[in-house]
This record gives sequence, structure tokens and C-alpha cells, in this order.
Amino acid sequence: MLKIFSVFLLIINFAFSSSIQTKSDSTLYYIQHLKKAIHQNKSLPNKSYSVLSKSLEFFKKERDTINAIEALHYMADIQFQKSKYSLSFDHTWEALYLAKRANKKIATAIMHIKLAKLYDVFSMNNEVFYHLKKSLKIAKDIYFENEKEVGPLIGSYMNLAVKERNSGNYSVALKYLDSCLVNETVIENKQVEMPFIDAERGYIMLKLGNYKESDKFLQLSDKYARTKEVDYRTNLSLYLGELKVKQKQEDSAIYYFKRGLNLVNTKDYRPDLKPKLLYNLSELYFKKRNTIKAYRYLDESRIAADSMLQLKNQTNGELFEIKDGYLKSIYKKNEQLARQELEIAENKQVQFKLKIIVVMALLLLVILSIVYKMRLKLKRTLIEKKETELQAKLQEEQTNAKIEVKSKELTSYALQLIDKEKDIEELLEVLKNEAPKSFKSLSYKYTKGSKDLWDTFNLRFTEVNSMFYERLKEKHPDLSVTERKHCALIKLNFGTKEMAKILNIEPHSVHISRSRIRKKLGLVRSDKLENYISKF
Repeated sequence: MLKIFSVFLLIINFAFSSSIQTKSDSTLYYIQHLKKAIHQNKSLPNKSYSVLSKSLEFFKKERDTINAIEALHYMADIQFQKSKYSLSFDHTWEALYLAKRANKKIATAIMHIKLAKLYDVFSMNNEVFYHLKKSLKIAKDIYFENEKEVGPLIGSYMNLAVKERNSGNYSVALKYLDSCLVNETVIENKQVEMPFIDAERGYIMLKLGNYKESDKFLQLSDKYARTKEVDYRTNLSLYLGELKVKQKQEDSAIYYFKRGLNLVNTKDYRPDLKPKLLYNLSELYFKKRNTIKAYRYLDESRIAADSMLQLKNQTNGELFEIKDGYLKSIYKKNEQLARQELEIAENKQVQFKLKIIVVMALLLLVILSIVYKMRLKLKRTLIEKKETELQAKLQEEQTNAKIEVKSKELTSYALQLIDKEKDIEELLEVLKNEAPKSFKSLSYKYTKGSKDLWDTFNLRFTEVNSMFYERLKEKHPDLSVTERKHCALIKLNFGTKEMAKILNIEPHSVHISRSRIRKKLGLVRSDKLENYISKF
């Protein structure tokens, strides 16, 4: 039986391990495909987009928020390059929602920058600045928490610089470009893409009329960009072409404009710049009096511009629909989250109340148990006390009964002795008259016998009332031995004559002794001596 149970546990363990391993392998598979798609997003955009879409579905199912945001980020980039701005907006808004919900600050800042770029296509400046300022605020918080995380901060400054340059605020744009160089570590580790900054700085110098400085920065940037697959190569071609126009180097200008146009057509880099490149070529050929080419480029420029305008108008409508849908979706999700949080809070409150009730019930049970035990103990104690009291009372009664019996025996014995003494006295009187010679010897014996009478009586009295003398002496230490003897006889309720007989003294002496005892005991006239002595 034990072996079967062990085999069963091994099978369960194997199945569980296999399940975990399969899940882990699937995640690794999609992460690898995600990285490959990101790497090929410029060269193979359609294939990359398809892989990213499949990966996104998997990551959503697995609740892998970080990789889901990454997939949406590059899906939005691919659609932006194709000028499919509505889809780009859709992916960016979804990525922003996921980033906010998961509290991923870096991803949130990046998504705000992407939205700013999308709004900039439609010249919606208020929206552009809103999202750039949002990204900058978040990026600063990230930088203050960790100085190594400078990417979002640099991105925010760079995009603000481009926007200010497009608005003609060149001095502000230059300040933002300088801000991109956050600290010396950033420059040393080449965390900033310097060629892009050089390109922007060179174009601003061109606008300011400083052609020498403009040429220096643009050539530095162009030298770096030739070996890189970056979409701002189209921007560089446009900037260099405009610079050559200003320097009256028309052939060079035509070369750069055509290079830019080739990048748009072959690489799909910045298709939004195509109308401007075509228009600039048209103007140059018109100056060269080549009207045929000038007209052809102008016509292509118009077609491209109309296409862009139509696309923008279409996308603009879709944009607001997407944004409205996004806001509704967010509101709905927030409502759901609020309901869930409320339910969770209510459940927690109910659980808390139940816990309190259980604790109170347990506490009450403990208290009742303690009270019951205490009552039981008290009852037992009272019963024991009553039993002890009854036993003590019974014992006391028995002792008192014994004492009373012995006292009666003692009294009876004393009375018998007194009667015997009377008889002896009467006989001695007869002898005194009838046989005077025998009287002397018998009288001596009688006197000695009277003395022994008290000793015998006192011995028996002490046996019955063992504590009498001690208590009497403790309360009244000034009483003499003879007076204490008198008190003992008074306790047994002997009269004056009987006391005189036992003590072998005159009755008058007994009266004097009683009077002296009353004084020493401090009794008043109304106090009875017998009652007072009986208490001892």
C-alpha cells in the first residue's frame, strides 16, 4: 500500500513538473520571438507585426504585463511608420492603460511620449504638450528614485526640444537639448544618442542663420547615421538639403533631397516628410529651368500631400473615436475595478466581523469556562468550609460535652470530698470529747488530708480546663496564685462554704478574696464575677 501511494505521488509530481516546464517553455518561446520581431521591425515590418500580435495574445492570456506592453510598443511603431496612425493610437493607448494599471512608471512615460508624437502629426499642440509634460513629470520622479534610469527623462527633453523647434522657439529648444545631457555619467556611458541631438542642434542653427555651425553638427550626425537603421536619416537628408539650398549648393541639395526620398520609398522612413522633399526638389529643378522635372515633382508632391491630408483627416476622426472608446473602456474598467474593490472591501469587512465574532465567542467561552471553574471551585471551597465548620462545631460540641461531663464529674468529686470532710469533722468532734488522746494524731492526719484535697482537685481541674490558668494570667497578670485558685473554683460555680472547705480557709476569707479579685479584674458593681470568669 505504501509503495502504491509513493508511485501515485511521483506521477502527480511528474505531471505537475511537466505542466510547469511546458508553461515555462511556451513563455521562453514567445519571448524569443518577441525579441526577434523587435529586431526586424524596420527591415520586415509586416512579418514582425504578425509575430508581435501573436505574442501579445499569449502575454495577455498569461497576464505578462511587461512583455505585453513591449509588444504593443513596437506594434504602434510599425503602424506609425506605415502612417496608419489610428492603429498606432490604438496600440499606444492600450499600452498606456496596461502600464498605468501595473504601475510601470518607465513604460507610462514612454507611452506619453509616443502619444505626443502621434498628436504632433495632426498639429494638436495642446495634446502634444500635455503628454510631453506628463512624461517629463514621471521621468523626473523615476530619475530621483534611481539616477541610472535616465532614458525617459532624456526622451522627454528631446521631444520637447523638437516641439519647441517646430514652434519656432529656438532658444527654448536648445535649452531642452542641453538638458538631455543630464550628468557626466550619461555622456561617458553614451546613454544619449548624440547624433540625433547633433541633427536637431544643426537644424536649429540653420534656422538661426548660423550655417557654419549647422553644417558641422549635421555632418557629424550624418556620419554616424549612415551605419544605423534609424528613421531620422530622412530628417537629416532634409536638413542637409535645406542647408545646401541656403549655401547655394543646388546640386548637393538635390542629392540630399533625393537621398531622403529614397529612404522614404525603400525603407519607409518618415513617409510624412515625402511631400516636403518632393516640393523642395520641384523648386530646385524650377530654378535650374528644368520645368518638366519641376512639374513632375510638384505633381507628385501634391498627390503625396493630398494622400497625407486624406489619411490625416480619416485618422483624425478615427483618433477621436479611439480616444472616446478608450476613455469609455477605461471608465468601464474603472467601474469594474471599483465594484471589485468594493466587493473585496465588503468581503474583508465581513471576514473581519466574523473574525471578531469568532474571537469574541472564543473569549466568551474562555470567560464562561473560567467563571464555571471558579464557581465550581468556590462551591467546593464553601462545601469544604461548611464541612470544616461543621466538623469544628461538632468537635467543639464534643469537647464542650466532654468538658461539661468532666466538670460535672469534677464538681461531683469535689462535693463528695466536701461531704466526706464534713463526716470526718463530725467524727473528730466526737473523738475530741470521747477520746482526747486519739484526737491529736487523727487531727494532724486530717489537716494533711485537707491540703492534699486541693492538690488532687487542682490536678483534675487542669486536665479539664488546660488553657484556663494561661488565659487568666495573660489577661490579668497581677492575680496571685491563691486568687487564681479562687477563680478556678468560681468557674465551677462553687459556693463560699464549699470553697472554704476545699481551700481549708474560713468563709470570711473567701468573701475578702472575692472582693479583692473583683477590684483587680476591674469589675463594676453590676458585673457578675461568675459570668466574667466563665468566659476564660
